[in-house]
Amino acid sequence: MIAASRVRMACQLGRQCQTMARGVRGLSTAKLEFTATKADTPSSKAPLVILHGLFGSKQNWRAISKQLSRVLGRDTYSVDLRNHGDSPHMAPHSYEAMSADIVRFIRDHRLGQPVLIGHSMGGKVVMRTALDHPDLVSRLIVDDIVPCTVDLAHDFGRYVVGLREIEEKGIAVQKEADMMLARIEDDLSVRQFLLTNMKKVKDPQVEGGVKGAYRSRIPLELLGDSLNDIVAWDVSPDKVYPGPTLFIGGERSPYVKPHAFPAMSRHFPQHEVKMLDTGHWVHAEKPQEFMDLVCDFIDE
Repeated sequence: MIAASRVRMACQLGRQCQTMARGVRGLSTAKLEFTATKADTPSSKAPLVILHGLFGSKQNWRAISKQLSRVLGRDTYSVDLRNHGDSPHMAPHSYEAMSADIVRFIRDHRLGQPVLIGHSMGGKVVMRTALDHPDLVSRLIVDDIVPCTVDLAHDFGRYVVGLREIEEKGIAVQKEADMMLARIEDDLSVRQFLLTNMKKVKDPQVEGGVKGAYRSRIPLELLGDSLNDIVAWDVSPDKVYPGPTLFIGGERSPYVKPHAFPAMSRHFPQHEVKMLDTGHWVHAEKPQEFMDLVCDFIDE
């Protein structure tokens, strides 16, 4: 009887441990890499936390982050989301998980109530964060994306295939890598952006591949498998962020359009919309105009 009781107890404890492990895995967060730009003089103003889009990184925002810090007199943090840049590679690549990472980032660095800025995928992350944790966000700036399920403006599925081909063929010359991507993307600036995710192998024993050849620094297969999650928006329509919100859209981009206005108003009742004559990468195509809108909004 005692032995049977111990067996039953061990089984129960085993099931509890498995449940806790599943819970920990489901809620696990990534310790995100970032670049901080401190204000010229110490400031109590809310800092800025800036998030890139799909296949981007903190480096995309380096110049703008420094300029915003100088003009606004605030600390800025450009962050690598999970599975991008120098941050950890972790599944799942979902907005729930990425938002949890940002909540951890805000709390770990004791940022109080920062201003959140996000482009595209990063824009959905900051919206999700503000809706789930409105007390953590002082203001919200969303760069060319909306709180809706929308198709990607570019064929990232083909980009994944192209980058994997560069890796598999052991391409070591940038011109050759660019020529391979040119078969699927005409725009040179987009190809250059995509190639920022490839790095030369220095130590094959550690990194794999061939020394000197290009190898992806992001998990291409995981991101490719996550594209449906990236286009989705599964937030309850009842969730509201009551704080000031600015949507900046590109007039030649398909996202910030009338079809999305009801959802924008429902989730973000204190929002405004500004449009610039750009495509999807608004901040890169019109950096000064973008920064002017951001600064005016934050200082209003």
